[in-house]
Amino acid sequence: MGILRSLIPLLLGSFDSNTEHGRHQQRYRLALISVMANAFSKSIGIILILLSVSLTVDYLNVERFGIWMLVLSFVTLLSFLDLGVGNALTNHVAQRAAQDNSQLLQETISGGLAILAIIAFVVSSILAMIGAIFPWRMLVPKAESALIVEVHLTAICFGILFGVNIFSNGLQRVFAGMQQAYISHVVSAIGMFISCIGLWIATYFQAGIPTLLFTVLGFQSLINLYLLKILINRKLFSFHQIQRLMKLEYPFLYKNAGLFLILQLGVIVGWGADSLIISSTLGVAQVAIFAIVQRLFQFVSQAVALLNAPLWGAYADAEARGDKRFIKKTLMRSLTITFLITVTLSGLIFIFHKWLIHQWTHGEIIASSTLVLTCAIWVVLESTGNAFAMFLNGTNIIQRQMVVVCSFIALVLPLKFLLVDYLGLMGIPIATILIYLVINIYFYGFLYLPEIMKKISSNKAT
Repeated sequence: MGILRSLIPLLLGSFDSNTEHGRHQQRYRLALISVMANAFSKSIGIILILLSVSLTVDYLNVERFGIWMLVLSFVTLLSFLDLGVGNALTNHVAQRAAQDNSQLLQETISGGLAILAIIAFVVSSILAMIGAIFPWRMLVPKAESALIVEVHLTAICFGILFGVNIFSNGLQRVFAGMQQAYISHVVSAIGMFISCIGLWIATYFQAGIPTLLFTVLGFQSLINLYLLKILINRKLFSFHQIQRLMKLEYPFLYKNAGLFLILQLGVIVGWGADSLIISSTLGVAQVAIFAIVQRLFQFVSQAVALLNAPLWGAYADAEARGDKRFIKKTLMRSLTITFLITVTLSGLIFIFHKWLIHQWTHGEIIASSTLVLTCAIWVVLESTGNAFAMFLNGTNIIQRQMVVVCSFIALVLPLKFLLVDYLGLMGIPIATILIYLVINIYFYGFLYLPEIMKKISSNKAT
């Protein structure tokens, strides 16, 4: 009740944005509204994750189910193909919004989204072409011809939908920069709800993998395009003089998007290539086991991500205004809350993991307790690290993150290949945990600590 009494004034109260306290409270209010909307969206997303496994595991054989899980993992694995423009837009939009100049904000949004649309079209065309001509039998050499045809169709469908997904994610990043992520979360929730219905219908008729992909990825991406209409109605996006606006926006995006691109590539190679490593060393059937355990802990990571995601825009706004007190206070709170929540939820999942996996997969998938335990430890570190990353991104500490991620990759990939041969699936999270701790403690705990402290040194009270 005490928490509720403190939240109601924050949601309903009025604050003077000309004072430091008023700006603090306004940022927290926008973040809280975004958290609530994100919680609603993530709840439907969790249902979609559950359905994507429980509805398909029965009629897809182990090999096809492994391919289905592998295809879904590519959505994250290839997220770098927006060339870092989406993340760069978040920071630039936040800077423009802090200037309270609607004309400049419109120019930034219009030029940035136009550049992103071109990138999305090119990426979509290339991926669809690769999907059509790539010799997929190399990945599944013992597969029947019908399955190879299905994989080809899935790859082409993925290429087309992924381009739409790049642009729709860029729209979400724009709203995050304006600290109005709650709008994009509501729209996204509608898309995922439609995906749940479509997935149920598709599995009822035992549809192939391409149809499953369209229901899971296609509906979400297409519904998110409604965000563009909202921007147009608000006069925050215009096709007028779009080429001029693209030229104005390009220098900033070229400088900052490149940094985010390298950072995204590093994260994907270091964290997102696990399914490919497992597939190439242990076989595609083992991907299904690892994917189930990963998705089990996504319920934890997504729960805390919905708390921390809105803080990126809040940090960026505070950085633009030089409000270091807000940054320090918010960072300490987010790290503490994230750690406590992830430890609690991960512990509960580990305790009940056998029952959960059995019920979820109808007994088709069995995972070892040691694999689940190491993944539980990893999700605590990963989620806490992501909370810290929101601070780094919002305060433009990007180059330092590049060094950290590149160092992580150089050490973790060889260790993953080595340990997976000796320990099996468990070698992946063990290698990740060991290198992650060493790298982050050295760089952020010692080498870059002075720069971080400058970002959070408190202002004088006003």
